[in-house]
Amino acid sequence: MADSLQLDGALSDDFKEGQGILFIGMEGEGDKAKFTVTDEAKAFLETLNAPLALASIVGRYRTGKSFLVNRMLLDVVGKGFMVGATVNSCTKGLWLWNRPIKCKARDGSEVNLLIIDTEGIGSLDADADHDAKIFALALLLSSYF
Repeated sequence: MADSLQLDGALSDDFKEGQGILFIGMEGEGDKAKFTVTDEAKAFLETLNAPLALASIVGRYRTGKSFLVNRMLLDVVGKGFMVGATVNSCTKGLWLWNRPIKCKARDGSEVNLLIIDTEGIGSLDADADHDAKIFALALLLSSYF
């Protein structure tokens, strides 16, 4: 795991101008389904300089993960990761905020923090195998979980 980051001293507010983009989506169904990184996410990731840190938000579906990230971490109102007012899940796959939050590591070096919002676990339209894959992807990608 990476050292802790200093978020209260974000080096700029540029990240607030970002938006959520599909990072890893699922193609196909059943046994033929596979997760793929989208072209938009690949293009974005290629523009970033190291070092990078990734923080994933994971939990049960319809429990406010996206809302929490939008309001508390990104501090954006009226935009941000998709939020809905129904019992159906809004987020499918893993979504990435397309502007890094520039932070400082304990040693004073600059780090680009990326936020990943995930599909909720336990939704009515996904099985336990799918949920386990979403959880594992988020965990394996993350520096902070």
